[in-house]
Amino acid sequence: MNKKILVVGAGVAQADAIVKAKELGYYVLASDGSDKAPGLQIAHDGRIIDIKDVNAHIEWAVKEKIDGVISYASDICLPTVLAIREKFGLPGLSGFPMEVSLDKFKQRQIFKKANLPQPEFALAENIDEAKNVLEMIGLPIVVKPVDNSGSRGVTVVKSLQMLEAAFLSAKSNSNKGQVIMEQFLEGLELTVEGFSIYGVQHILAISDKFKPEWAECAATQLAYPAKINPEQELQIEDLMKRAYDAAGVDSTPTHSEVILTKEGPKIVEIGCRGGGFYVFTKVVQAASGYDIVANWTRLCAGDPVEEVRITKSGVILRFLISDVSGKLIKVNGIENAKSIEGVEMDMFYKPGDIIPKFQNDGSRTGWMVVRGKDRNEAVRRADRVSGMVSFETEPVYD
Repeated sequence: MNKKILVVGAGVAQADAIVKAKELGYYVLASDGSDKAPGLQIAHDGRIIDIKDVNAHIEWAVKEKIDGVISYASDICLPTVLAIREKFGLPGLSGFPMEVSLDKFKQRQIFKKANLPQPEFALAENIDEAKNVLEMIGLPIVVKPVDNSGSRGVTVVKSLQMLEAAFLSAKSNSNKGQVIMEQFLEGLELTVEGFSIYGVQHILAISDKFKPEWAECAATQLAYPAKINPEQELQIEDLMKRAYDAAGVDSTPTHSEVILTKEGPKIVEIGCRGGGFYVFTKVVQAASGYDIVANWTRLCAGDPVEEVRITKSGVILRFLISDVSGKLIKVNGIENAKSIEGVEMDMFYKPGDIIPKFQNDGSRTGWMVVRGKDRNEAVRRADRVSGMVSFETEPVYD
């Protein structure tokens, strides 16, 4: 009889992983709060359950006698998955590193104690405290919620006049109602994708980010491998392994951010999950040659995982964006672009939808994953695709 695994969260970002779990021979149960979640139809048994409803999930897990529980590339599912994992003694991420990964202030405190390079930081409970922190750290300063992701509520404050609106935005986007303020770091922004296998830290892929000047808090491109030299790569890998060890990271994919400053790499934040927007399900394996989706699934089911061996290739994850909101009328050139070797792409919106102005990770319009034998080939293909695709919109009036 095939082992049963329960997948909490079955949205677009999880669908490919659910397909992979079935291909590996597991009997897949999947839950999501939305009846439109595509993974519910892909799984052997898909049910509409709020991903925060721990009791309903445990009741289902008891009935089905599950062998493993997992979430793919989602912060919000982690507490439910942990509760099920602890109830049944299943393998995977434990409570302390999960808690640390979901609270940016706790991360900062742990990294400070471990003497790891990071920006200056402080909590601000109210606007007066925020002004005091700004005076202490200086401008520009990053204001963000302690417990959110996807650049929600994050602002780079460049003047005192910006502070109050930034503080209120961060506070309203925090479940805890807490705001952290951090020194703005100058340098090359990097993402680091890893895999912790029972406390042994592995770095699989590093990308550099591109952000347009008018949208400083959200990236429009990740490029693999990053434009860094071998010495810098070793410094980053060493730093992140020390950071994961300090946070007690044990069994989980990791998705983290680093700034390569003039003084060397400094930690922005760590995440105990795979990267969103297809980074986990499509990009990491393409960039590293290691099947993180399959092996994370095996680990959570208590099965052996493959030895980590890295084979680097070029990959570009690029997003289609709009600098104005409007009703999407037509997408031009996308089918021809999809026919190019090494190109996979689609839209987040369909004709008739209202596309938002690009402000954060959640307001991207479309995506492309472009592969090549090396970074240069992937960049050339991505540039070609970008020149082929356009979309027509019309204004929307209240």
